[in-house]
Amino acid sequence: MKAVSDPEDLPSGDEPSSPRLRAAKPDPEELEGRPAYMPSIPWKWALVAVLALAGVYFGYQYREGARADAMREQILTTHEEHLAPIVERYRTFRTRIEDWTMEAANAGEPERWSDPRLRISGLHGGEGLYLRLHAEDATSREGVERGGRAMREDAITRCLGIAPASARGLFENGEFLMPSWLDQVREEPDYLRLRVLDEQLARNMSVDVPIVANLLRAQYFLLVIEQGENRRDAPVDVYLWDLRENRQLLRTRVQARGVLIPVRIDRMLPGVQVQDAPGVPAMTSGGAHDCSIAAQIKAITGDSVVEVGQDTIEALREAAEAQPSASDSDAGTPSAGETPTVPAPATSAPTTPTAPTEGTAPTPPAP
Repeated sequence: MKAVSDPEDLPSGDEPSSPRLRAAKPDPEELEGRPAYMPSIPWKWALVAVLALAGVYFGYQYREGARADAMREQILTTHEEHLAPIVERYRTFRTRIEDWTMEAANAGEPERWSDPRLRISGLHGGEGLYLRLHAEDATSREGVERGGRAMREDAITRCLGIAPASARGLFENGEFLMPSWLDQVREEPDYLRLRVLDEQLARNMSVDVPIVANLLRAQYFLLVIEQGENRRDAPVDVYLWDLRENRQLLRTRVQARGVLIPVRIDRMLPGVQVQDAPGVPAMTSGGAHDCSIAAQIKAITGDSVVEVGQDTIEALREAAEAQPSASDSDAGTPSAGETPTVPAPATSAPTTPTAPTEGTAPTPPAP
């Protein structure tokens, strides 16, 4: 750049001797190249570096995508080749269980009915499936699965004298056989996550397939739908199906109304010593209500049950709550922890077993 002074702008007379400055203008030759005030940046090398990094990134993504595609294909091929037979059986079986459950829940209160040929005692040696869930979970497939997964152990089947498998295993151990699991594999883009699914499938094939296959051999399906928060205060709907012939065997609604009757076996079997249990026996526990439900189910099918009068129940409750002193034990009074002998009520129970009305079920046998 050059500073130019105009002769007309030169000082005259008493004006300052220095010339007036004017704006700098680039020389024409400078316009053909880089201005002197601009910094020197290697733009072409920066562009080359950016393109190189982009190539590395997209190359890595391509290789990872190819690995993920190969792993996905491997999982789907293994699933189809090794699990196709049990997949079809499992989905058909599960759909039938869900359909029966939703149909029962949507039908309202069931009428009291059982097949005349049905005897609960005839199920003792058979393999079965047992599902218990709340009524709000029984109206959709998602709800049935949710209720099945939340199912906990109870005493109903033990009091019936049968041992069906819990339907909880049907939903927990057979998840990998459902279309939703395969959809998850198809939609998963991450290679590492697909490796986890591949390892999970290998474990399912070695551990869960035998469990599911055993559940699919069930000969009957017992369903209990709770109409309230618990089985003590609200009724339950009970259904039973024959899985071999696809027909219903029993349907009813029952209300639990039972107590457990404590019995000291050392008073009945000479020479047997039993350690005293601390506290008062719980005569109205959950097991009492479950056994009451079981007794009413047996009564519907014609199996004999024990009926205990209300007077006997009250006497047993009072005796269980009594706390005998140590001095009384020398006089023949039962020691602490024993249930004292209760006099027979004025109106005794019938000598022949009848269906329970206001009575209760006996304590279930120890497994």
